[in-house]
Amino acid sequence: MSPSERIKHIKEISKELAKEDWGLLDLTLKQFGLPWTDQWSGSDKERYVVEMLNDALDESLLDLAKHLGLASELETSSSPSFWEESDARIFLSHLATTKVETSKLRNQLRKFGITAFIAHEDIEPTKEWQIEIQSALATMDALIALLSPGFKESNWCDQEVGVAIGRQLQVIAVRQGLDPYGFIGKYQALQGHGKTASLLAKEIFELCIQNPLVGPKVTSKLVEMLMNANSFDESKRLIELINFSQYVTSKHIAKMNDAINENSQVSHSWGVPEQIRKLAEKFEN
Repeated sequence: MSPSERIKHIKEISKELAKEDWGLLDLTLKQFGLPWTDQWSGSDKERYVVEMLNDALDESLLDLAKHLGLASELETSSSPSFWEESDARIFLSHLATTKVETSKLRNQLRKFGITAFIAHEDIEPTKEWQIEIQSALATMDALIALLSPGFKESNWCDQEVGVAIGRQLQVIAVRQGLDPYGFIGKYQALQGHGKTASLLAKEIFELCIQNPLVGPKVTSKLVEMLMNANSFDESKRLIELINFSQYVTSKHIAKMNDAINENSQVSHSWGVPEQIRKLAEKFEN
């Protein structure tokens, strides 16, 4: 969920649970595996629930919201199998005529710590495709609109973009023979015509890494990839990407220090340990 969606759910849940007595309120929190305490000194139930739900997982929030009749049909508490857990989840909205180019782009985005969904490749044959697309739209973190001729006339593509706009997610328009139009016109746009999938993926990464929802997830994935790097060149490439991020945390620094100690492809890669230590200095000063 986006930060605005979390705020909305926590606010609505707190109002609803505040109607119950303290015993039933705590029982509800316990049943959904959420924090609770019998040491609360105040009498404001809404404030109490907000405090208890502050760090709740998205899945737990949605389960509770559905129990209380507050969640919309589009939202889902389950994580679809086509997403990798905790990764940045990008929906690639495109026409079938560009599926080859879109597939190449998806493969390149993986190198930048981004998991992308392509309907014609990621939906299992036994699953109803419309439900799977809806699930992807409900759990995506951002959408990339690959604007080729005919995109504007496609009801499906327009609806996919509409969901992203309605959820207030990052939308990146890529010109592939069609200029941004309507609501898409106000979003960041890249020129995709004539560019390799590798170059386009890098430019998309540079926009995603700045986003407050997508950026932290991409950063965490890049740190994970660095820990498992299997070549000196890969370590250098990944630390350069991590340096783009403003979302590096002390936990990331600790993991990268572990990589220096445990992975020779990191510790012996010229300049990489020094760059990690330089990042660490920001947290020491």
